[in-house]
Amino acid sequence: MMVEFGVSLPTGREGLMVPTGFASRETIVEAGALAEELGYQSVWGNDHITVQNYRKHLRPKPAFFEPMVSMAAVSAVTEEIKLGTGILVLPWRAPALVVFAKQLATLDVLSGGRVLLGIGTGAYREESAALGIRDRLRMMNEGLGAMRVLFNEDPASYDGRHVKFEDMEFYPRPVQKPFPIYVGRHLTTEKVLRWVARNSQGWIPGLTPEQFAEAMPRLKEYAEEYGRSMGDIDVVREISLSHASSREEALRNYVESPAQAHYKSLSKGKRLIDFDEESKYSLIGTTDDIIRGIQEYMDVGVTHFMFNIAVSKPVDLFEGMKGFAHDVMPSFL
Repeated sequence: MMVEFGVSLPTGREGLMVPTGFASRETIVEAGALAEELGYQSVWGNDHITVQNYRKHLRPKPAFFEPMVSMAAVSAVTEEIKLGTGILVLPWRAPALVVFAKQLATLDVLSGGRVLLGIGTGAYREESAALGIRDRLRMMNEGLGAMRVLFNEDPASYDGRHVKFEDMEFYPRPVQKPFPIYVGRHLTTEKVLRWVARNSQGWIPGLTPEQFAEAMPRLKEYAEEYGRSMGDIDVVREISLSHASSREEALRNYVESPAQAHYKSLSKGKRLIDFDEESKYSLIGTTDDIIRGIQEYMDVGVTHFMFNIAVSKPVDLFEGMKGFAHDVMPSFL
């Protein structure tokens, strides 16, 4: 099975996965160009609008770059690499959905059909609350449905609770058909898996290999019910990566980066402190450890990786990208 490797760029990761003061043209735009040069298949920018409660004490304050504009900048210095959002919070755009869809279609056309739209409801409720948005799941679903209408019907009309438009003649349309929409949902309930099987071109869940092994046969069954196959769904594992010459060094680099605290914030305070426990959720260790971990995910159906490289300073991002490309990537060519 072929696998694709992608790199997360720090559009919205300051204070979460990278230190504050980290995001810049160098670590977003130039890093995107380097990723293409090194042979990665994708780059991804995530989405935050305000500082999360557990990070409000940080100084300097985290800076969050808008992911669509960031990917447009990367597209200008690259030719082939895919431009992903992982994850873009669609409910924040729902009130101006037609304008957002216009931006999205424009970027897909101008980049030559390279956009991958990863969407979600947002991990931190306080961000949506700051915008007065509370019906997040419905707004995401309406936004998705409305984009499908805009991209495929002429004239296009939609009458939802949060998204409304009438007789839109929407051009240009995206180059890609169907336009690739990936959903970031971590649950493996029947409702979620059926939604993924029916509506998405990609799925970005934070699951362990054991959880994937349980969920993937059910996803395949549901996809086939809707006349689709697993070849129609790109399964992406967003995962932290700390690669070093020894396990001890790799674990130390990971724990000293903001990545471990971020995972703790999403796991209701659970503290992870040793190699075996951390490795259940991240790729940490030597070249052999990383290769083995990737293969475990591939064996249960993962087709694409989005790496959050554990870093403390900008040079760590570039060195981490180079180290993986030189030491690990050749084993999967």
